[in-house]
Amino acid sequence: MSEQDNPKPQNLKTSERLVWLGFMLFFVVVLAIYIARGDGLEQDLAEANRDLLQAQMQLQQYTRHEIPRPVELGLTNAHLQDLQRRGMVRPNERLADDLMQQTGLIPHEAPEGDAYAFRRDGIHVLNNQWVLANFEGDSAHGQLLLAYEVVHGNVHWEVLESTLDRI
Repeated sequence: MSEQDNPKPQNLKTSERLVWLGFMLFFVVVLAIYIARGDGLEQDLAEANRDLLQAQMQLQQYTRHEIPRPVELGLTNAHLQDLQRRGMVRPNERLADDLMQQTGLIPHEAPEGDAYAFRRDGIHVLNNQWVLANFEGDSAHGQLLLAYEVVHGNVHWEVLESTLDRI
């Protein structure tokens, strides 16, 4: 072997060192960029969280006097269609009409010479299962919570709870 075929061992070591040093320098620069971006993102996230908290506090201040929306009562379109399939035309009216004739459902004894009757404007269909009904007589008034079921157009009533207030 001649000296030309075999490079100097010292030059080879220096070039290897330069390549490794270049890789290490590249790696350190890339690592520094990622760390700097991570710190910036953490600061951005902390600032966004502060802004969100401030916005939530302002919203709470604006809405603290807001009146909550009441729960919607009554029959939904799906309930109306179901009751119509069961043979009931105009369910709200039909339920009220049927209940007006069912004074025997009122579980309280009226005083002698008095009779309890449902108030038409006091019958409230709560949903597809329950009705709240007001009744009154000369000396008392009260409320009934009734469950109902419609079978072949006929209404079957069940008293769940009642109250009576003497006048």
